[in-house]
Amino acid sequence: MYRSQYLGSDTSGVEPHAVREFIDWLAGNLSSKTLFMHEYIDRRSGRKWQFNGLEDACERYQWKHRGVPGVPPGNTLASNADALDALRTALQSALACGNDHAACDAACAVMRWGGVGAGNIRWLQTNTEGLAKLLCSTTAVLDSGNPGLLHKNLRFNAGMTKVYSLLAEDFIIYDSRVAAALGWLVVKYCQENGLSRVPEGLAFPWAPSKEAPNAAVPKNRNPGRNGLSFPRLNPGPLHAEWNLKASWILGEVLRRDKTSQFVQPSSIPALRRLEAALFMIGYDLPRSDRAAQAVPSSIPAPHPAWTECYTTARQKQFHYRIDDTGILLKRGSRFPVDVINRMLNNLREECGDAPFRLANSATQVRANEAEFGIGTAYFRATYDRGNPPDSSALAAVLADIGVLLFSPDRNEWSLNAAELCPDGHHGPIDVKWISEREIEP
Repeated sequence: MYRSQYLGSDTSGVEPHAVREFIDWLAGNLSSKTLFMHEYIDRRSGRKWQFNGLEDACERYQWKHRGVPGVPPGNTLASNADALDALRTALQSALACGNDHAACDAACAVMRWGGVGAGNIRWLQTNTEGLAKLLCSTTAVLDSGNPGLLHKNLRFNAGMTKVYSLLAEDFIIYDSRVAAALGWLVVKYCQENGLSRVPEGLAFPWAPSKEAPNAAVPKNRNPGRNGLSFPRLNPGPLHAEWNLKASWILGEVLRRDKTSQFVQPSSIPALRRLEAALFMIGYDLPRSDRAAQAVPSSIPAPHPAWTECYTTARQKQFHYRIDDTGILLKRGSRFPVDVINRMLNNLREECGDAPFRLANSATQVRANEAEFGIGTAYFRATYDRGNPPDSSALAAVLADIGVLLFSPDRNEWSLNAAELCPDGHHGPIDVKWISEREIEP
């Protein structure tokens, strides 16, 4: 379905012209302070957030970022706009000259910015050859407005939507928070218009949040209420198609809006500002009355999905997930944050900016005969109680989320200083904020 067809034709749902009517309705209500009033409790800080509409949500946007070259750390909409501009320039420069390795580096930086490095960085590094061409061809399809041309095996998820948002024209980030907020808007539209079912063209798929296994109260990203239901989001071409539809709708809403703050002059594009408002709203949605009664506040959160990974030396498959306390392997091993911090600080103290080896032979490390590397640093970090070979999996995970960099040509590792030490080599390394970023979205 082309853009013009989607925005201009009838939907096959319960309401004729529902897409166009929803666009008119939202364009006329962008400035409403009561219709889109929302509040929730931030699970990490305990802070209560209250928004008087979408404009207020945009003004109070927050996302902590650091490690983007040339951009100081920050958490405001303006500082994130600067970070995204720098990342866009890096991506476009890499694609302009067809440089696969530069494209990979830039895309990995986007993943780290968005807290979606797990799984995505490893995929990008594994598929570096031809990556520039893939990103160019997919962007061309997205710009064509015909999602039917998307490759059936296209990798498209919460990470890749961030990459393509910097490459495609007027293309928003469609992650679980934005998807939740879009569905929340559709529910309000349906309720105001007496619809008992969500029109097919407005059934934006939703995805659950990433939760720590010990979360007492999981965040709700399912916008469904009282019979108004939405499908689950699946990665791949379907995600990309709904990403396009969401971008088309919001773009058309802004074209019809004449009075809200979103269309007032700003250095930040209006579509990006509206996306930011949805991002803030979609952190946690209210549950339906029935669901609220059925779910006590003490219910444990469902475990997040395991992420597939491979050790670099022997390509042994394993699975991991990240929580507030560190990294957990599916086979049972756990690497606490304090152990990881001690290991990384020891590597920096011994090697500085120089690369190092894995060097994690159990016998050699324990006998103090191994070349200094990750194995010895890990052993020291566990106060000589850890198993040095376990550092193979730990190193692979840290590379997966961008903390360590691995050079397969030289079989060497290095600290990602841009991620760990954005202000130089001052103060101790602490990966706590990185683990929090990876589970926050």
